[in-house]
Amino acid sequence: MKKVVRFTIVAFAILMFSSCDKKQHAIDNLSDLVEKVEKNASDFTEEDWAEVDQQYDKIIAEIDKYDYSSDDSKRISKLKGKYSGLKTRNTFNKIVDGIDKTAKEVKGAIEGFTEGLSGGND
Repeated sequence: MKKVVRFTIVAFAILMFSSCDKKQHAIDNLSDLVEKVEKNASDFTEEDWAEVDQQYDKIIAEIDKYDYSSDDSKRISKLKGKYSGLKTRNTFNKIVDGIDKTAKEVKGAIEGFTEGLSGGND
């Protein structure tokens, strides 16, 4: 009987340690991903973003399986916010680049139109 109780206690302890380890591993994965995005976002292609978004969603799904302490929850929220901010900044930069490109195209079209109206040549 003592062996059964001892085995149960050891098995429970291993299970608890394993669960804590998985919880922390999920947070570490999120932290690593956010760090990777922070360092490389400016060089990401659309395909890179798609891959990173899939990794992010997978990590968040893993995180959502566990209950966390207040401090861990705060850290997770901060990492999620940082990821969202990096992604938003990337989207904003793409919009600005698109506007800049369009403005240059419109300027060229206006110059060409004006030259056409005035009968000017290149």
